[in-house]
Amino acid sequence: MKTNENKGLPIKDVITTVLLSIVLIMIQLVVNMICMANHFISMTLSVGLTMFLCGPVYCLLLHRVRKHFASLVYMTILGVIFFLMGNLYLLPYFILIGIICEIILWKESSLRKPKQVILSWTVASLLYNGVNLLPIWFFWDTYYDFAVKSGMEQSYIDSYVYYYTVPGWIIFILIFTTGMGLLGSCIGNKLMNKHFKKAGLL
Repeated sequence: MKTNENKGLPIKDVITTVLLSIVLIMIQLVVNMICMANHFISMTLSVGLTMFLCGPVYCLLLHRVRKHFASLVYMTILGVIFFLMGNLYLLPYFILIGIICEIILWKESSLRKPKQVILSWTVASLLYNGVNLLPIWFFWDTYYDFAVKSGMEQSYIDSYVYYYTVPGWIIFILIFTTGMGLLGSCIGNKLMNKHFKKAGLL
């Protein structure tokens, strides 16, 4: 029997997508706030830790909403949050990430094949580093104004500049973040069958 490929999101799935997107964003905010207490952890490990912890929730989102555009909606909401915080350039960037994830997930999206789900989150984890790299490369004045107005200490800004301009640290951060995203999504996919189905979440 051919699986029905849905073109859009019914209202029930929209609500589920928005709620789980909020959970993902809350995890990101909490991890970021905790990690800011230490400059090294904040700059080099925080994004990777975030991707690891969010991986299972992302998998839950995709398995709960087996439709096109679930990932795009989440990424768009995330982009809107950054937009409202003053990082205007991150809205189109996260929409682009969402589109890339949708391309990965597009074929037989209702089946939510583990390899597709894992690959989409792994790629998203790699590209999430753009949050820190884009300001250095293209939007420094905008970022610096935002950092000063939000009360960031100059020592924190200096640490940010250091870790995201030294090639060795950039390579480490990219590898660590991507690897943690991969690990988190692999664990998430295993949790789908072992725990989430039994708990009635799928």
